[in-house]
Amino acid sequence: MNFGNWDNSIHEYCEQIKRIAFMQRIKPENVYVDFEQKTAEIIGSRGTYNTTLNSCTCYDFETRQLPCKHIYRLAFELGFLDDLPKINRKASKAFKDNIQNEIERYKEYYLNGAISIEKFNKIVNALQSK
Repeated sequence: MNFGNWDNSIHEYCEQIKRIAFMQRIKPENVYVDFEQKTAEIIGSRGTYNTTLNSCTCYDFETRQLPCKHIYRLAFELGFLDDLPKINRKASKAFKDNIQNEIERYKEYYLNGAISIEKFNKIVNALQSK
């Protein structure tokens, strides 16, 4: 994921991974890309955002000064996200085979008071949905 003026490691932060996931929810018909200029106008819930690979007029970018879902969508449209991780069947099976161990680990966090019962249940539900 090499685009704009961003260090590649930024895209591995949990908050950035969330934005990459949110990027996928943007409807293609709401994205108008200028491939020559590498810019886009993206229609969102609160207006139209002018987006480059380094900036966006949305509140998220203006507040955080890190790539927002609109920047990721432009990068996707321009082909810069072709190296996103893909599901690996062997790794996926190993993860599924280890889910019960993960649940036990989080149960210990709950029993020791490190996480709430609500958080524990959310984690268990998420793990069991795989």
